[in-house]
Amino acid sequence: MYKLALLTILSLFLSTANATAQSRDFDGIWSGSLITSNGDENEITLYIEDNNVYSVYIDEDGDRAKYKMNEVIWSKGYGEQISFVWMNKGGVWTETQMYSLVWLDSNRISVHHLRHVSNEDGESGNTDWGYSSEGILRKE
Repeated sequence: MYKLALLTILSLFLSTANATAQSRDFDGIWSGSLITSNGDENEITLYIEDNNVYSVYIDEDGDRAKYKMNEVIWSKGYGEQISFVWMNKGGVWTETQMYSLVWLDSNRISVHHLRHVSNEDGESGNTDWGYSSEGILRKE
């Protein structure tokens, strides 16, 4: 009986902890500018749905759509943050982009971004380059 009561209490605790792990609703379309480490400004729009983050592109009809073409996409929300990573490969290059999103309020999220690209360099190995950026996105 003691084990059953303990298991019941434990399962209630775990289900409550899991249900409250993501305490903010990031769902929606967020857009704004990120300033790169070398001073450039990049416009970005993200579509977030159930802690899944997608880049946004303009489709053939001129409408915005979720971009799902990257080979590896991963996102996870916890508390007031979502982490989003995508990877892609084409020709001689491989690219990884990582985003850390922090809830500021119902209209703003803070974004820290890292881009890292490698290029095959014949038999001698790879070259690489990258940059970081940050900024505030606003909910549309």
